[in-house]
Amino acid sequence: MVRAMDRNVMPTHLDGLEILVVEDDNDTRELLRVLLETHGGKVRTASNVADALAAYDQARPDVLVADIGMPEYNGYTLIGRVRARDREKGLLVPAIALTAYATAIDRDTVLSAGFQVHMPKPFDPGHLVSVIADLASRYR
Repeated sequence: MVRAMDRNVMPTHLDGLEILVVEDDNDTRELLRVLLETHGGKVRTASNVADALAAYDQARPDVLVADIGMPEYNGYTLIGRVRARDREKGLLVPAIALTAYATAIDRDTVLSAGFQVHMPKPFDPGHLVSVIADLASRYR
């Protein structure tokens, strides 16, 4: 099994995992889409919390990857609303906070809010793919 901390191990495929990427920056959102699709993920993207929740309600993803610092509503609002939906359905969608907020306090805040992983930007692409694969395998 690929462990999230094994940065040198990069799976070749995400095996059709449904991944919802929420990122307000167009270039970063596109980079994430291409990266994850290249590794076999089925990626849907959203640029804001409202679109992300609509996508989530349409089809529950296997993994959520979300920015924290978005205008209007941030990643904390998103994860709060996702966790409320999860409680209603008795499910838990694993979530990664991909964020420029990189202090230990930021990490603790992200994890307390309901994310499983805090990943600072800039991120290592191979590490992100490994973490997604690991989370999906642990929460299936």
